[in-house]
Amino acid sequence: MKTPLLLTGGTGFMGQLLVQALGREVPEQAIVCVTRSADGHEQLRALHPQLTFVMGDTAIASSWDAALIQYQPETVMHLVQLRQVPTLLASLQRAQLTPRLIIIGTTGVYSRYNQYSQEYREAEAGLQRYGGAYCLFRPTMIYGSPRDKNLHKLIRFCDRYGGFPVFGSGQSLLQPVHAGDLAQALLTAYLNPDITGGYDLSGGSVVSFLELLALVEKLLQKPVRPLKIPYNLGVWSATLLESVLGRRSPVRREQILRLQEDKAYSHDAATAAFGYQPRSLEAGLTEEVELLRASGLIKPSGKT
Repeated sequence: MKTPLLLTGGTGFMGQLLVQALGREVPEQAIVCVTRSADGHEQLRALHPQLTFVMGDTAIASSWDAALIQYQPETVMHLVQLRQVPTLLASLQRAQLTPRLIIIGTTGVYSRYNQYSQEYREAEAGLQRYGGAYCLFRPTMIYGSPRDKNLHKLIRFCDRYGGFPVFGSGQSLLQPVHAGDLAQALLTAYLNPDITGGYDLSGGSVVSFLELLALVEKLLQKPVRPLKIPYNLGVWSATLLESVLGRRSPVRREQILRLQEDKAYSHDAATAAFGYQPRSLEAGLTEEVELLRASGLIKPSGKT
């Protein structure tokens, strides 16, 4: 049996897609999944025959220490939080191990407003100093599953209310990446150890926020009206809501600020390095709308 692959985030929607791909391509590979609870274990067992589960929290050093010492993996795939990378690196140093690392980061590292961007930059700097091989993928906004917190919710909101709030001009650019394309990139990286370094992974289409709503309108086959809200009013309202409701606020000031930033990033380096070819946004959203209709979460085509 091969040395186990240590995987975090396996029960998340991205993790499930990856485990499914690994089960298809390398069913003989032993995989150790570190999870905080038993939720989702049975679903994963159905996707790959060689799974072992270890209970732990990868935000805590002791969980890494125990898993690394027990299994001594050749590869660690960390899909959870880029901010946890310093904890992982410290545990690897204590264990005197240098497995290959495959890490999911975020293009949020480039943001002027993201409250975690400095921590992301520090985590990336730590990876650059790491003594072993690593591959870092920075996806843009991920969509394509009922468990995503982005376009899935936007589509359902548009279907229910026939519109969506637009703060400011609505001309800021987006380049969402489908979860299936990201899972395929992770599988490719795992199967090809010569893929190293950092890569931005964006989707196949660049659209403005208004163009995104127009595309949702086309796919839902019903009107979706942009509900324009002045930028300053949006920032003021979000700030007020946060001061009153705290974490329960439905919208945060930072979200409004970040909506004004372009979030389109070239994936040319990934295409050149390992043939990365993401699907278009229209193709991905067509699949997502069909999934939502099949599950009864949005109305049949053209109905209000």
